[in-house]
Amino acid sequence: MHKKWLVVIVSLLLIPFVLADLSSTMSSVWNQILSIGNLSSLGLSAGSAVVAITRILIWILMFTIFFALIVSFAQARDNRAGALSFLNRNQALVVAAVIATISAIFIPPEVLLATGAGWATLIALILLGLPIFGLWWAAWNYPEGEETRGTILLKLILSFVLFWILSAMKYYVGRMA
Repeated sequence: MHKKWLVVIVSLLLIPFVLADLSSTMSSVWNQILSIGNLSSLGLSAGSAVVAITRILIWILMFTIFFALIVSFAQARDNRAGALSFLNRNQALVVAAVIATISAIFIPPEVLLATGAGWATLIALILLGLPIFGLWWAAWNYPEGEETRGTILLKLILSFVLFWILSAMKYYVGRMA
């Protein structure tokens, strides 16, 4: 049984090698993968594709939040009915979908792009700040006991790495401004 699957997988993997021009086939496959990554496969311009994807992501986020809130307010607490207890789970799903759809449709593109830029900035700061804070904390707090030459060397190396990261950030942030 396993040999049949192996034969099928190997034969599927060997299909590109049977074709006459392997390089054009591989480059075509690679171009298709890249077109999915840069959203040109949607047939939209770059700006409108970003707005469309952001609108979809905002819809998913709003739907999730609205659905969770409606279900949470519908649950009974302390033997009392919730504020939205007249809605069952299916009705909560429909109400959350309608509210999220209306909201996502009527949000202006400028607000969507500003929201996306704000979240991207926050995530970038977190991704850059965590290693810097971690290196600083390790250099300041390691080791707990008495310092030796090895730990001082380690702190010196951590300080150089931290200095290198901060100077690289200063260079790239300076180029952006």
